[in-house]
Amino acid sequence: MGRHPETEQRIREAAFRALVEHGYADLSIKDIGDELGQNPSLIYHYFDSKDDLLLSMLDVFVEIFLDQRTEKPITDPETELREFVGQILHPKPAQVEQVMFAPPSDIETAVSRIFVELWAHATWDPDFRRKTTLVEDRLRETVTRILRAGIELEQFRPVDPELTADHILFLLKQGIHTGTTTNRDAAVDRVQTIVDGIITDISRE
Repeated sequence: MGRHPETEQRIREAAFRALVEHGYADLSIKDIGDELGQNPSLIYHYFDSKDDLLLSMLDVFVEIFLDQRTEKPITDPETELREFVGQILHPKPAQVEQVMFAPPSDIETAVSRIFVELWAHATWDPDFRRKTTLVEDRLRETVTRILRAGIELEQFRPVDPELTADHILFLLKQGIHTGTTTNRDAAVDRVQTIVDGIITDISRE
């Protein structure tokens, strides 16, 4: 039986939806097969295990949030940085649908839950830790690249781009985690306000 990229992508999308519904600990290949509407044995033709599939799914997030920006020239760094922060904190269905045919209806909740579930699992699993480290490195590189462009274009003051990127990413991660794991429903919006203030502070205007 040959491998089909479309089927492989549909399996990832089914895993995305099933993980949001069940959480990592209770998620099974059968749950993913039920979400897919196929015999679970099909999944094993493409992925060795649940973890192999979920690790692959993290590549989808990189494509959604980062790959679309890699080659894009930066002409307005301040606007781009604000948009990137909003994209991470409040992902929109249209944005996710560019790489997923059938994402969950509540994209923001889904992405936040998956972030918390997979990053928590990385506490115990070195394979997941390697992958989450790579994802965070890509996030840091993206923010640093925007900051450097802003400094070169004299839109931002000459701050340390790496340190500032670390600061912004720490706040984004904390906001998502707090908003997902507590009843502080305003946590994400609060973090966006704080990061907007940082961007205003480093802006020359």
